[in-house]
Amino acid sequence: MSANFIVEAEVRSGKGTAASRRARRAGLVPVVVYGGGEDEQYLLVDHNKIMLQLEVESFRSALVQIHVKDDLQRAILRDVQMHPYKAQVMHLDFQRVSRKDKITMSIPLHFSGEEECPGVKANAGIMSHSVNMIEVTCLGSDLPEYIPVDVSMLDIGDSIALGEVALPEGVEFASTVSETDLEQPVASVLAPQLASASEDDESEEGGEDTEGAGSDAEGGADDEAGKED
Repeated sequence: MSANFIVEAEVRSGKGTAASRRARRAGLVPVVVYGGGEDEQYLLVDHNKIMLQLEVESFRSALVQIHVKDDLQRAILRDVQMHPYKAQVMHLDFQRVSRKDKITMSIPLHFSGEEECPGVKANAGIMSHSVNMIEVTCLGSDLPEYIPVDVSMLDIGDSIALGEVALPEGVEFASTVSETDLEQPVASVLAPQLASASEDDESEEGGEDTEGAGSDAEGGADDEAGKED
């Protein structure tokens, strides 16, 4: 079961770009809550508080409680819009969900046993993670905080395929996960020379010319300010 997060919110009186800008200047973040057979609800949350919650990995895959005065709604975070270059949350989307509703979510993989596995501890191999998030389907009451993956038995050249990852009871891979996806490794132990060659390739790619990136970011900020919530 996911960690229990509480999001305190207030009703947003106005909509549109001007109202959203005023809210952001006041340290608030515009929020839309939808789904559950009810109308969309437009809310505001405290920017600093929600920023701290977003820094907790499990918040993004948790069933959270949204408090609006005496009203309590259970929801999952569906979208976060951030400022292009500032540490500022621009907008949030939440989807209402019941504990009896089946939902599809991206859940993080948590790897354990890396330091003890023979490939790393005894043979100086390098652990490589190919997949860090997977899509699963389950009831809201069964939504896991993360999916554990034990890699403690891997030696050099060994890997764990996605289909070999044990899912908690009541949780299954989403329909978007194909048979081919299930055959792909989520973690592998590479020989030291292979790991070094891979790092060299990444270094060469990282040396490409990035001139002009700053001006693009500034343009994106202007575009974002003009969007209507």
